[in-house]
Amino acid sequence: MSFTVYGIRHHGPGSAKSLRQALQQNPPDLLLVEGPPGADKLIENIGDEGMIPPLAILVYNPKDLTQAAYFPFAKFSPEWQAIKFALKRNIPTRFMDLPQAYHYALQQAAAEKTQLNIELATKEPTETAEEHQDLLHDPLGYIAKIAGYADSERWWEVTFERSEHSEEIFPAIIELMTSLRDELKRPTPDRELMREAFMRKTLRKAIKDGYQNIAIVCGAWHSPVLHNLDAFKASTDNALLKGIKKINTKATWVPWTYDRISRQSGYGAGVVSPAWYELLFSHKKEVVIRWMTKVARLFRKEDLDASSAHVIEAVRLAETLATLRELQVPGINELYEAAVSIFCDGYTTQMELIERQLIIGSSIGKVPDSIPLIPLQQDLEKTIKTARLSKDYHSAEATDKKLDLRKDTNLLASHLLHRLNILGIPWGTLRKGSQYNTGGFSESWKLHWRPDYAIRIIEAGMWGNRVDQAAIHKIVDTSKNTSSLAKLSQLVDAALKAELPAAIDALVKKLTNLAALSKDVFHLMETLEPLVSAMRYGSTRNLAFDALASLIQQLIPRICIGLPNACIGLNEEAATEVFEQLQKTNRAINLLDEDAYYEQWLEALHSISQMESINNILSGACARILFDKAILDTTAIAKQMSLALSQGNDTHKSANWLEGFLHGSGLLLIHNPKLWNILDEWVTQLSLETLQDLLPLLRRTFAAFSAPERQKMLQLAKGGQIELQAKTTTSVLQAERAQKLMPTLKSLLGISPQ
Repeated sequence: MSFTVYGIRHHGPGSAKSLRQALQQNPPDLLLVEGPPGADKLIENIGDEGMIPPLAILVYNPKDLTQAAYFPFAKFSPEWQAIKFALKRNIPTRFMDLPQAYHYALQQAAAEKTQLNIELATKEPTETAEEHQDLLHDPLGYIAKIAGYADSERWWEVTFERSEHSEEIFPAIIELMTSLRDELKRPTPDRELMREAFMRKTLRKAIKDGYQNIAIVCGAWHSPVLHNLDAFKASTDNALLKGIKKINTKATWVPWTYDRISRQSGYGAGVVSPAWYELLFSHKKEVVIRWMTKVARLFRKEDLDASSAHVIEAVRLAETLATLRELQVPGINELYEAAVSIFCDGYTTQMELIERQLIIGSSIGKVPDSIPLIPLQQDLEKTIKTARLSKDYHSAEATDKKLDLRKDTNLLASHLLHRLNILGIPWGTLRKGSQYNTGGFSESWKLHWRPDYAIRIIEAGMWGNRVDQAAIHKIVDTSKNTSSLAKLSQLVDAALKAELPAAIDALVKKLTNLAALSKDVFHLMETLEPLVSAMRYGSTRNLAFDALASLIQQLIPRICIGLPNACIGLNEEAATEVFEQLQKTNRAINLLDEDAYYEQWLEALHSISQMESINNILSGACARILFDKAILDTTAIAKQMSLALSQGNDTHKSANWLEGFLHGSGLLLIHNPKLWNILDEWVTQLSLETLQDLLPLLRRTFAAFSAPERQKMLQLAKGGQIELQAKTTTSVLQAERAQKLMPTLKSLLGISPQ
């Protein structure tokens, strides 16, 4: 019996090549890989041609989905290459790390510790021990500093990943790690001790099972404690693992991305540049020219200058830098520096445009249909294909999608995205205001699928086996725990956009009951706008909305009756909030285009504009709406404006009235000299001290106007008062010319020429 330990760097292309070479030289009869034993049944899937990395094994607790862990694999991961080697030769393969069933049990036990223990465990190290703590956290950093490198990542890449090594490199790694562990005497956390104990326990079982040549693939740091198996007693390892409760787990494959494999994403086993490592693994002899060609291609995509001459010169410079630094091949630093010098004239700004795609990459994995999925995932992927969103689903980058709701596939895509948002899977973000494009028949989305949505899909599976069923059950359940009118109306809006008519009845029924009991007119106003929006979507999407119309019919009269009294005595902050609600309610009622609602609303606004105890921003806003609707003419509005801006009034109140009256547009001042003169006279009589005090309020009002409007007002201000002229009309009708048009006009109107 014999076994060989291969200490590797997770996601290391050099480690992967050396490991593959070593396995070919010494084929094992059993392969043990550092990984979750609860996912052993998934190992055989790696041999499927449809499995395209990067991928990850997801191991989760089905009873508590907050307990979930991902184990990523890339094409250049040593574990992936070792397992593919074993599967091709029918070599049995097992995972050997501490099972997630143990980890989750330990997490639950840790959560029960007292606050004192938690505080002790998280106590900050003292300054004198800071350097030692850093060394213990990154022991390879010790060797890296001796070798002249700033960090262990850079040193490991230069030493092991770029260079070609045979199987002889692995004994050297074990020797190095043994020396590090012995010299540093790094205290090993309890969880790490358990992991290594379980690995040894798995190895002992494999030996007991009769395997004669066992290959062990694990992180380099763990290699000494497996290689020196006899130095550890089985009884001691068993004692470490004794008494840990197991939690039932499930495992599946999910697509992964290079973004998630990168160190920047927060994964401890990540790498700085997955895209670079992929090139290094697949095309090492051509890696420099391929990388520079990719730089040129990405620059051209950004409409930047990049020629073949740039590529050639950048390659030469990168190779020269590698030679000067005594490197066998240029690394990512040499390539980057060369690209900045040649393509960007020494400035990094242009490189920052493409750095993410160049360094990290945009690859996303794919799991074949043959892999068992939960029913909700199956329905989701089927709907994605039908809605023609597969390209966006398989993209690691964010994409923009404009949907024309008059097209069946686009409408289905819209329904799907809205349903996923209800389920807490925000694949798509609806851009604000896009629903108003082309009369409400268009939506603009930003789509960005994230691999960790896999656990959210599993979580959403509790609501149903189909996306529409799950969304219905989730939204109805949410409504049961909601007593806010505004939130309920938003749920109605969401249900209509997602085409969930089965949920509408329950939502509207509860909303109607709550609205009937509510005495707060402002809550009713908050409720109205989402309901009117839902009505618009109902008509656009051919949905029934009789219940909504009935509810709106109840809300508007109550709002119109209660609003004037509700506005009395509001302070500045409350009045500003009501001002926003008033604007939204006005837009909502205008959208309904119902004369009965329209008349009730204008009557309420007229009452508010005439009340003395109303905050001036509200009376000004009501006056403006009434003027825009031609309820008040220029003479009437000028009278109100004169009263609001008359001398003796509180200047702050006058400024508030202006803010409400001028909200949205200043054109009425430009085209109504009478109103302009009133404003000009008011400003002229203000003292300099008062004007400086009012300046922030006035700036807030006038800054919202367009640049041409402000420019025209500046010209008017320079001229002072505008001379008012009586309007005269002069007939310009030329009877002889008009008579010539009469035959054609009568023909168009269907009138006999006689």
